[in-house]
Amino acid sequence: MPTIPRGALRRFALLSALCGALAGTARAGEVFADAAPSASLGRDVRFTVYLPDGYKDGAGPYPVVYLLHGAGGDENEWRTKGGAVETLDGLIKRGLMRPSVVVMPTAGPASWWADGAAEKAGSAIMNDLLPYVERRYKVGTQRKDRAIGGLSMGGYGALNLSLRHPARFCAAAVISPAIYDPLPPETSAARRTPQFVRNGQFDADTWRALNYASQLDTYKAQPLRVPMWIVSGDHDFLGIAPMSATLYWRLHQIQPRQAELRVIDGDHEWLTFREALPDALQYVDRACARG
Repeated sequence: MPTIPRGALRRFALLSALCGALAGTARAGEVFADAAPSASLGRDVRFTVYLPDGYKDGAGPYPVVYLLHGAGGDENEWRTKGGAVETLDGLIKRGLMRPSVVVMPTAGPASWWADGAAEKAGSAIMNDLLPYVERRYKVGTQRKDRAIGGLSMGGYGALNLSLRHPARFCAAAVISPAIYDPLPPETSAARRTPQFVRNGQFDADTWRALNYASQLDTYKAQPLRVPMWIVSGDHDFLGIAPMSATLYWRLHQIQPRQAELRVIDGDHEWLTFREALPDALQYVDRACARG
């Protein structure tokens, strides 16, 4: 009889328990498609939005979490592959997370959620998407109401956006982040995205200028700190586990009580991302609730 890997058993048990928590209840959030006009991009920023059970009749304001996808993904990936809706329903039903609005935007083919060589994807999130969401939905507009998270390329984005804009986010969840320092490996999608390409070739200087390490001194000089939840699979084939440990140690020097690192069993794959999501959401929710 074949042996089932320990990590696979643990993930199966986690997902089964979550599904069991949802069984037999009609309490569930709703999911809608929307799009924010973006002057930064010259096109709309499409997104999927999760509205918790009771949102329609609730007074609000609700906390909001922005969940960013990885390279090659879109606004539906967290829902279709990451089990985000079921996870949110389960956490909220069990009282492990406050009822929250969750916005899952699409990045487009040349993004990395940054203002790079091809387009101003970071500005699109901060200057176009956030104000649109805060006008259209019953979400809070203060720092304590707004968290951000993401996986892989989205982890890169969540980290960089929160470091650049600590006055806008109360916490960040950084899942298997593609934050290679000093440079991404040849297997990374970063080497082919137009955001880091100049004159037809990957540009190392652009990567270094946009990656998180170049932002730490400026971030440290500011008075606000963004609590960070960092998680990676131990078998991540892109070498992200040691990169995550380095990020944690650098943040620990700046905010020792506001940085957490978890290394879990898994590769750079959806089983790992799905396992990481519940703890990540609970962490950012608790951090933001503390104000």
